[in-house]
Amino acid sequence: MRARTMKWQGILLSCLCLLASNAECGKWKHEKHGYKDYANEMTTKPNHRADPPDHTKLIPMARYVLHNADWASLATISILPAIEGFPFSNVKSIVDGSMANSTGIPYFYMSPLDFSARDLTKNSRATVLVSLEETRYCENHQMDPEDPRCTRLMLSGKMKKLKENTPEYTFAKAALFERHPAMADFPPDHDWFVAKLKIAQIAMVDWYGGAKYIPVRDYLAYNYTGTEMLQYHNRHQQLRTVLP
Repeated sequence: MRARTMKWQGILLSCLCLLASNAECGKWKHEKHGYKDYANEMTTKPNHRADPPDHTKLIPMARYVLHNADWASLATISILPAIEGFPFSNVKSIVDGSMANSTGIPYFYMSPLDFSARDLTKNSRATVLVSLEETRYCENHQMDPEDPRCTRLMLSGKMKKLKENTPEYTFAKAALFERHPAMADFPPDHDWFVAKLKIAQIAMVDWYGGAKYIPVRDYLAYNYTGTEMLQYHNRHQQLRTVLP
C-alpha cells in the first residue's frame, strides 16, 4: 500500500513538473515571439529619419545621402600581384562629420595593413560610392537598390592622410568614433590613421535620365546641418531601452 502511494505521488509530481515546464515554455515562446515582432517592426517600419529631399534638389540630396551613410564602397587601383592595375572595391566605415555637423567630406579610419590603404600608398586616386538604400528608404518604398530613384552618389578624388593633432584630425576622429564606437577597441598595434577624400568630381543618379554632375565648390558650400542623423540616433537609443 505504501509503495502504491509513493508511486502515485511520483506520478503527480511528474505531472506538476510537466505543467510547470509547459507554462515556462509558453512564456518563453511568447517572449520570443514578442521579440521577433519587435525585430520585424524595426526592419519594416519607417526608420525615423527625415525623408530625403526632392530629387530635383541635387546638392541637398547628395549631402543627405552621404551624411546618412554609415559605410561606403571604396574603389582603388589594386597593387595585388595577381590583379595589379585592376579596380578593387572594399567596404569602409565612414562619416562626413559629426551627427549634427555635416561637412560633405568623407572621412575614414584606416590601417596600413588594409587592402585599400596599401593601394593608396602607390596611387591615391579613389572613388567612394554610397547609396540611399543604407537608410532603408528604398526598401520601404519598394524600390530596388539599382532603381534610378534609389539615389547613389559617387565621389571621386584623391585620398589624403590627415596630420595628427590638427583641428581637422581631432574633429574627424571624434566624429568617426561617435558614429562607430567599436573603433575605440580596434587593435592598437595596427597603426590606425584618419584620412579624407579630396573630392575632384561628384556624380549622382537620383532619377531617370542618367547621371548628374554636381560642382564640387557648390556641394561643399551648401549649408547642410544633417540633424536627421542626430535625431535618428537619439530615437534608436530610445528604442534600445525598450528591448526585452
